[in-house]
Amino acid sequence: MDLASIIDRERCCVLNEKSKTEIIIELANSLEDFSGPQLNGGPIDIEELKKELFYREQLMSTGLGLGLAVPHVRFSGVKSPIVIAGIQPAGISDYESLDGNPVNIVIMIIVGENQHKQHIRLLSMIASRLKDNDLKQALLSAKNGDEIYSLLAGGGQLND
Repeated sequence: MDLASIIDRERCCVLNEKSKTEIIIELANSLEDFSGPQLNGGPIDIEELKKELFYREQLMSTGLGLGLAVPHVRFSGVKSPIVIAGIQPAGISDYESLDGNPVNIVIMIIVGENQHKQHIRLLSMIASRLKDNDLKQALLSAKNGDEIYSLLAGGGQLND
């Protein structure tokens, strides 16, 4: 699968919030009316999703460093990966990133409970792609979700 087929244009945004907690809520809430082919039937239980995301953050921050955070969770009811991307040019200073620096780019990954291999590959692919300083700078200059989507979907294959 390619990254462009996983990232939904409608789930890319310039973030309004500025704290880690509010950012995770903002991104999770973007799935409120989502009923795409990635789901096993009905909509995602947003409150349960938030609970799982915050539990994951308690285990260890998903702030990887270099301005990137990748909150991720395996979640029931999901049959293929969902990726949500948010940019906060002003930075999220309370994200507890591994390098102690603010986070500007947040890529949320939600996969099915039994999709461990896809989960790891997606994490690796996104972390690898976002080591590119030119891409990061372009993302931080993006004015809307369409620009963010175009930059992120611009390349990169993920083999099953």
